[in-house]
Amino acid sequence: MEKNEILNSHWAVRSSAAGNPNTPADTLVELSKDSEWVVRRSAAGNPNIPGYTPSDEEFIVTETYVAIKGTNHLWYKHNYPNVAPFYTYGCFCGSREQLISRIYSINNLSIDPAVRMRILNALDQKFKEIFRR
Repeated sequence: MEKNEILNSHWAVRSSAAGNPNTPADTLVELSKDSEWVVRRSAAGNPNIPGYTPSDEEFIVTETYVAIKGTNHLWYKHNYPNVAPFYTYGCFCGSREQLISRIYSINNLSIDPAVRMRILNALDQKFKEIFRR
């Protein structure tokens, strides 16, 4: 989508664009002035917005997982030998692709997907740092 299309879209579309790490900085600046608070919040948390400062995430690190405080639950990324890394939080257990699908599910939109994607990306980054995979 082009900048004007995004800015003239429904607030949910604007919020998703504001949280998307591929959205250009100039569009994020405009979205940070949006009339909807959820759009402004998503834009403020996007690493591409000028002046972005990452939040201090709280991690738990063990021999077999990294966890991070999520929106309602701790989110875990597990590291076991001979098994692909997998995620758990609440009643969810599965792959990254399944988790992303759940994040963007129509039944799960009470919390901004951009917020959950930032949690997931922080968890992935810390996991890679710790387990080198």
